[in-house]
Amino acid sequence: MTTRKITLSEAETDFIERMGINAEADGQARITGRIWALLMVVARDLTSAEIADTLMVSRGSVSINLRLLESLKIIERRSKPGKRETYFGMCEHPYTLLIKQFIERFAGYRRMIEAAASRVNRPEGRENVVNLAKFYELQERGHRYMLEELEKSES
Repeated sequence: MTTRKITLSEAETDFIERMGINAEADGQARITGRIWALLMVVARDLTSAEIADTLMVSRGSVSINLRLLESLKIIERRSKPGKRETYFGMCEHPYTLLIKQFIERFAGYRRMIEAAASRVNRPEGRENVVNLAKFYELQERGHRYMLEELEKSES
């Protein structure tokens, strides 16, 4: 089998590994962060074989984590005329899409918690639940502000 390993600089390799550690700290698989970072630094579409060979991981692991990154709308599948392989590359505005997902998630949490707060009978317990709803409201507002700033920079 032919290897399709991409040559990376020491700085690129270091960044890729650090992104893997960050992903792991956030509860994701290390390979998720490494794939994302590789696609960032290479700045071109890659096949799953190129990703696996470059990062020295199994193609199965790459496939699972590509699907995760795709579901987060950070990367997307692409094809090239005359090529049978599927390519993966960064979405055009992945960070605005990611923030929109956070906003939706925080708004959903807030609505659920607000509904629960009205049913909590103990005043101290209700106050705790209301404070949690406030936390998610602030998260939602903060992310809306970040989204506005990113959209300004993208236009």
